[in-house]
Amino acid sequence: MQGLTQRPEAAGARRRATALTVALLLVAALACGCAATRPAPADAAYGVPIQINTPQGLRAKQTMDMLNSDWPIGEVGVRTLAAPQVVENVGVTLDRIWWDRPFTVTKIDVGAGNATLHVLNSYGVAQTISLRVDEAGMVDRFAVDLVPPQINTWADIDTELKKSGARYSYQVAKVTDGQCVKVAGTNTDLSLPLASIFKLYVLLALSDAVKAGTVSWTDPLTITEEAKAVGSSGFDHMPPGSTVTVRDAAQQMISASDNMATDLLIGKLSPGAIERALVEAGHHDPASMTPFPTMHELFSVGWGEPDLREQWKQASPQARAKLLAQTNARPYEPDPKRTHTPASSIGAEWYASAADICRLHAALQKSAVGQAAPIKDILAAIPGIDLDRTKWPYIGAKAGNLPGDLTFSWYAVDSSAQPWVVSLQTNWSQYRSQTAAAWLLSIAKQMFRLAQT
Repeated sequence: MQGLTQRPEAAGARRRATALTVALLLVAALACGCAATRPAPADAAYGVPIQINTPQGLRAKQTMDMLNSDWPIGEVGVRTLAAPQVVENVGVTLDRIWWDRPFTVTKIDVGAGNATLHVLNSYGVAQTISLRVDEAGMVDRFAVDLVPPQINTWADIDTELKKSGARYSYQVAKVTDGQCVKVAGTNTDLSLPLASIFKLYVLLALSDAVKAGTVSWTDPLTITEEAKAVGSSGFDHMPPGSTVTVRDAAQQMISASDNMATDLLIGKLSPGAIERALVEAGHHDPASMTPFPTMHELFSVGWGEPDLREQWKQASPQARAKLLAQTNARPYEPDPKRTHTPASSIGAEWYASAADICRLHAALQKSAVGQAAPIKDILAAIPGIDLDRTKWPYIGAKAGNLPGDLTFSWYAVDSSAQPWVVSLQTNWSQYRSQTAAAWLLSIAKQMFRLAQT
């Protein structure tokens, strides 16, 4: 939080600090009930030392103790840090970034009643953690902010992404006569997880079906209990037996990345239609995505019960096809122990390269004519990035987020009517928080700026 209100320290601040120092020794125990087996990390593990001779310094140290502990953030521990009215907000904020531990302090600014920690998380992203304490020495304001990297050249993108430890690819390409012409990029032919960008292949298959007259935008799709199990952000309030139109399902699949809507559409079209769309869009290896898995099937393998990961990892393509088919005989039951565990480490994902993504976006725009014209509006409903719309009047977008996999793609037309496709794929061996998404978006925004220089 910037511009924190500064106030004089109360006369008893030093006395409170002494008491708080004693209290801090109990923080780990209060947070997890087992301080004797899990002591707080030493100061040296944090980088710059944090002085605890003021209430704000003490709370800054406590914050780092909690973030760098392997014990999850819990309400009991947060209540020893924050004033009652902000416990929920502080707890949610800490829990959200805790997954990116360990954090290293590079600098600390201590003011009257406030402190700002400058930190780097485990994959090198810079953030500030700002806090203010009240008269009782408890945190009453708390904020975590991203420090966006400065991208001045294409090489700066590689510098940032490499230091994060991710496998990655990015591409910035002009689309000329429907063909992608690379302007900049790295690892553009490397096949990486798509996460929900794969839904663009479903949309392309739907476009073909609408133009062929085999599917209408107004056709009803029936919601089922099984379909709802994979998650629905747009239709979750609707009970089984309700219907939605193909048009509404397509919109939610793209703008809200609705998983249930995706499977309803695949069911309407058939996996074979999606496999034909892979070929149509020029995917470099359609066979690697055949049979094309539904959300239910891949979620069951990657995050469901029973645990099929080891079988999937060892299986041949034919055996994997059988495993996918077997999941349809039972409802999807998520395993809470693996919610944050990447499945791409065993190859349970949808895959494509940056070059594939560019061809896919170009194919969608080419397809969006006649009865399929709404495709352009569906893609542009949520641009997913904050750009100057006078410079970029049309932005079609699709991104994805699965544990360890964060992906972004845009088909954007600039003010001179030149189409561009910008994509960014990242793959880690462990879960990354929303911080990673915000950091990547800050890089992508600067990619658009470089494209016009």
